[in-house]
Amino acid sequence: MEPSKRRDFFAGALFLILGILTIVILIPSGVDSPGNVEISALSPEFWPRVIAFAVVFVALSLVAESYLLKTPEVDADEDAEADAIYKLDTLPGTLRTVILIFALFLFYFALTTLGVVASSIVLMLAMMLFFGERKWYYIVPISILLPILLYLFFLHVAGVPMPLGVFETLS
Repeated sequence: MEPSKRRDFFAGALFLILGILTIVILIPSGVDSPGNVEISALSPEFWPRVIAFAVVFVALSLVAESYLLKTPEVDADEDAEADAIYKLDTLPGTLRTVILIFALFLFYFALTTLGVVASSIVLMLAMMLFFGERKWYYIVPISILLPILLYLFFLHVAGVPMPLGVFETLS
C-alpha cells in the first residue's frame, strides 16, 4: 500500500473508531435527553447522533477508498494541460474572497425568493465551477441531489420545514 493510501486508511480507521465510540458510549452517557420529544430535531441527542453517524459514514468511505481504489498514473503533459484549462490560482486571493462573499450574499437574498433548495442548487453548481471542477457528470447530480436530500432529511427526519420560496405552491 502506498504511503498516502496507508495514511488515509489509518485516518479513516481512527475516525471510524471515534465515531462508533461517540455513538455507543459518549452520547448515551454524556447527553441527558427527555423520554418523549415530539420534534426529533429538538432532542438534545439528535444532532450529536447525526454528526457521529456522518463521521462514521465518511470514515468508512475513506477506508474503502484507500483500500479499494487504484491511484491513476498522471502523465505530465495531461497534468500541465489540465492546469492550463483552468487557473483559479491566477486570481488574487482578495478577489477570490470578494467573489465568494458576493456569491454568499446573493445566496442569502435568493433564499426568500427561490427557497433553500433552488438557491442551494445554483450556489453549489456555481461554487464547483468556480473551484475548478469541470466534470459535468459530477457537478449536475451532486448540485441537484444533495440539496433535495438535505431538504427531505430536514422535513421528514428532523421535522423542520424549510422555505421553498416561489416553489411553495408546488408542495
